[in-house]
Amino acid sequence: MGKKAEYKNAIRSRRMIRQAFIELMQEKDIEKITVTEIITRADLNRGTFYAHYQDIIAVIEEIENEIISKMLEFLGEVHYEHFFQNPLPLLLKVSSYLESDWEFFRILMNAKGSEQFIAKLKSIFVSYMITDSDIPDSLKTTTEFIIQSHFFAGGIANLYQKWFRGELIYSFDELSLAVSKIIKSSSDSFS
Repeated sequence: MGKKAEYKNAIRSRRMIRQAFIELMQEKDIEKITVTEIITRADLNRGTFYAHYQDIIAVIEEIENEIISKMLEFLGEVHYEHFFQNPLPLLLKVSSYLESDWEFFRILMNAKGSEQFIAKLKSIFVSYMITDSDIPDSLKTTTEFIIQSHFFAGGIANLYQKWFRGELIYSFDELSLAVSKIIKSSSDSFS
């Protein structure tokens, strides 16, 4: 078998393992999921699982790291002035990313145990805004800014969760536009 075919098979196997894991997350707590359940669901053998992952924690970490990396990439493209004056481009990028693999994110957001990961994403957003962004240091330390950062992160995450649960009937674009207007109007104090 050629290198290209091996590479495609590896990608396919990893995707099947991850998908099986995400599906199982809907049914049970993460700590109760076993490798046997994953390989049975993915229709793979144990050797294939261990060729790609050391254990179940490695599967979780890979999923989390990919999503976090993508979110940090989006945040890195946005500058303070542009985000608060016009958050729509960032929100549309995030929405497009979520829509690109809608079923995967729907399962992930609705899975048992997803709360910890969502809390981690919110924490990363807040940390980025307070430490890594180009927001002036004098603003980063204000109580109002810190509270607003937590408020935006929590609110946006909550809206996406509700959307993936089918509790909101709006499109991602409509959701992004509404959130953008809220952020712009509340950021007047930063001007």
